[in-house]
Amino acid sequence: MASSVPILPSADLERTRAFHCFLGFSIVDAADDYLRLRYDDAEVHFYRAPDTDPGENAAGWYLRVEEPEELREKWTAYGVECLEVPVPAVFGPTVFAVVDPDGGLLRVGPADRL
Repeated sequence: MASSVPILPSADLERTRAFHCFLGFSIVDAADDYLRLRYDDAEVHFYRAPDTDPGENAAGWYLRVEEPEELREKWTAYGVECLEVPVPAVFGPTVFAVVDPDGGLLRVGPADRL
């Protein structure tokens, strides 16, 4: 078995931790300059990059979940803005996306479309 883990910049790791934990992620490990989070079986890492500009950050990742529509309803109920994102077919079917506090784009789609 192989896996891949995105490693993304964060200007403020505490803010990044709070945002993702609000969405339901759990902390795997946290240090002053690095943060590891998990959502079900998916893991994402963040490194401290104080000069990250949310308006210029091109980082992003794709989270595959069993029921993306249910997750969108849940996050929307939390007050999170869930965006419709037209993407090329090469990225797979994206159901919605969320922009994190550092401007990174979290695309969410179905797990069964690998």
